[in-house]
Amino acid sequence: MSDLRHWLDRFDAVRRHGPFDYDHHHHHDGGDHDLHVVVGCMIHGDEVGSLPAVVELIESLCREERRFSGQLTLFVGNPEAGLAGRRFLEADLNRVFVEEPPDNHEGRRARALMPILNAASIFLDLHQTILETDRPFYIFPWSVAGWQWARAIGAASTWVTRAPAQSFSPGTCCADEFVRLRGRPGLTLELSQKGFSHDAHQRAALALNRLLTLADRLGGGTETLPGAATHHPDLHFVETRWRQPFQPNTLMLRPGLANFTPVELGERISAEGSPLIRAPASGMLLFPKYGDYHPDGTAIEPRPGEIVRIVAPLAQHPTELWGE
Repeated sequence: MSDLRHWLDRFDAVRRHGPFDYDHHHHHDGGDHDLHVVVGCMIHGDEVGSLPAVVELIESLCREERRFSGQLTLFVGNPEAGLAGRRFLEADLNRVFVEEPPDNHEGRRARALMPILNAASIFLDLHQTILETDRPFYIFPWSVAGWQWARAIGAASTWVTRAPAQSFSPGTCCADEFVRLRGRPGLTLELSQKGFSHDAHQRAALALNRLLTLADRLGGGTETLPGAATHHPDLHFVETRWRQPFQPNTLMLRPGLANFTPVELGERISAEGSPLIRAPASGMLLFPKYGDYHPDGTAIEPRPGEIVRIVAPLAQHPTELWGE
């Protein structure tokens, strides 16, 4: 945890609090336009890879080496879980942005972050996958504004999308969804496999730089969002075709799977000795999980709600499926 402590200390040394009652945030006001960019990192405590880019951006703003003319708030979501080497302490923070959050560490944290999210004109949430991924990717439901922001930022070429009203995890609410429910774009960008890495650092820095540059152009009236989007190639859209619940609790995936591993219809993806899982469709695996197990082969709790999903390209462009 020494690397994480180093970057959190650097964050604490330069952060400047704004109008929000939350310790782990930095607020900048350039004073020239009203667009408020909000960036989240470490909503999952062990997804630390974007933190160096966030800290370096704050340092460059404080030294006036980087200018941003609007409002910017950057927050660290769950550093306590990060320092414990865990995704969360009591509940998944990225599921409890609900009307009545639970009375635990993550529920109280969600309440503290809600005023920041409420103030966002655009929200970018920086995440990492548990296992290896061969590419960065966006993941959030279809909206025209979200499409234009993601395309104009250009930090990933793949978008795992879904119908506009479809929740990521029914009965819960993620941070980006909280923002979208208030009529503003909320984007989640998966950078790399979790942990500190050159890829995560550089991809986060690229996304942040392009996001602020775009927001300044929009806020200053020198560019429109649709116009900015057309300067970049369109995204490659994929959708979830199948999810495998982590039931029974003896399910186990075969070794060596990662995000975007190709799979064929009927291919076995479960481990020997596990209840059988065969792919019900061809596509690519997403969010495969290898948990810890008791000697009797049952998964150690808490286990995720699903163990893997399959994604595949959309048959049509989202504008044809869900409109503009």
